[in-house]
Amino acid sequence: MKNEFNMWGTLKSPQDENDFLDSKWNENKNYIFLTYFLCCFFFLLAGVFGDFQRTFHIGSLQELMILRVLLVSISIIFYLFYRRRKSRPQFLRYWVDSMKYLSTVIIILLTYWTKGTSLTLLPGTMMMVIGFYMILPGRIFAANTCAIVLLLNFIFLQDSLLTYGNQVHLYMIFMLFAIEVLLCTFKIKHDRWARTEYISKKELDILNKTKDRLMATIGHDIRSPLAIILSRAEISSLSLEEGDYKEVEESQRVIVKSISKLDKMLSDIVEWALSDLKEGRESRETYCIEKTMKNAVDFIQEQAKEKKVDIIYDLEALPYFHESRMLSTCFRNIISNAIKYNPFNSKIIIKGKIIDNQYCIEFHDEGPGMSKELVENIKNGVNSTSLIGSEGERGTGLGLKLVKNVIDRHKGEMDIIPSENGGSIFTLFLPIESGVTVA
Repeated sequence: MKNEFNMWGTLKSPQDENDFLDSKWNENKNYIFLTYFLCCFFFLLAGVFGDFQRTFHIGSLQELMILRVLLVSISIIFYLFYRRRKSRPQFLRYWVDSMKYLSTVIIILLTYWTKGTSLTLLPGTMMMVIGFYMILPGRIFAANTCAIVLLLNFIFLQDSLLTYGNQVHLYMIFMLFAIEVLLCTFKIKHDRWARTEYISKKELDILNKTKDRLMATIGHDIRSPLAIILSRAEISSLSLEEGDYKEVEESQRVIVKSISKLDKMLSDIVEWALSDLKEGRESRETYCIEKTMKNAVDFIQEQAKEKKVDIIYDLEALPYFHESRMLSTCFRNIISNAIKYNPFNSKIIIKGKIIDNQYCIEFHDEGPGMSKELVENIKNGVNSTSLIGSEGERGTGLGLKLVKNVIDRHKGEMDIIPSENGGSIFTLFLPIESGVTVA
């Protein structure tokens, strides 16, 4: 989480920062309207009670008052425009920044027009800086800009001889600078804390959703094999009492098969859950994608031998930045699915090559193909009921959902089309980062 923030306490990613601000709009919009209006209103009152006591050498009291009224008007118009908006306005930052900049300009004009003789400049500047950093929501860039300009205004435009004297003036400059640094530090910490809370809540939501999906899947898919195991265990026990060893042997065979299916199902569920839980966490490395495919093929080879399915793969070597374990699991699920629907004595051909700025991997099988509805469900990540394989094999329906999750996290795409020679072609498109060279 540490590397997600910049030095100003906001998120490095513009998209993540906008998502954070969007999420806070409905919660904070009334506070935004109220604080900006009150600050602008009190700024107007300060002019009413203070400007009439000042001597203006340049410009006039009336001109300055017009600007103060304009500031209050902007805050009111801002409220009227956006009070009913459910989503954060596109130009919100410009509205709120304009009020900060205009108030800063008014203070500069006031100091210049009165030739730096105002005794209330320092407390007024301090109040404005406190408002920018602690009260008014908005970008820290605008707050820093206004704070620095107000400090320079006090340094160069305030007449120290006609106000507090040089020594006191220097001490006040130091105090104002120290206050601005402390307030800036406070705002950075506050902004970072707010975004940390947002990220933590977002991750917690992901965990809760994954937990709910995991529990629902376990409750739905594991019940059936457990029921078969329980039923066959009871039959086996009764058959053993009756001396029917043939039935006992058959029941044991069914139990072993059901446990094997259950083991595969649990493996699929765990891998799928992990792919969700690891979303947004960086665990990638630069690894040859051909070796990742080899790991997947070696793992699934025994399953292929049972149906005498030859797996032939030819991939162009490429050092690719990816999660090798999860991508290997992704490949394994696609191959396992192809084996399931391929007939005996058939082939699965896998080809991989670089096309433009993508690495394309094609899985050719000799199965019966897929319906258009099933293809759309797979591409949309919808958990579909697994169809029976060519030899009566059953699956969990989670394997291709896992494939979808992993490919999405690698910012890739997938497509499934019928092959001219029968079967299907399952294609993965993985983006190649700039600067990567072929090994």
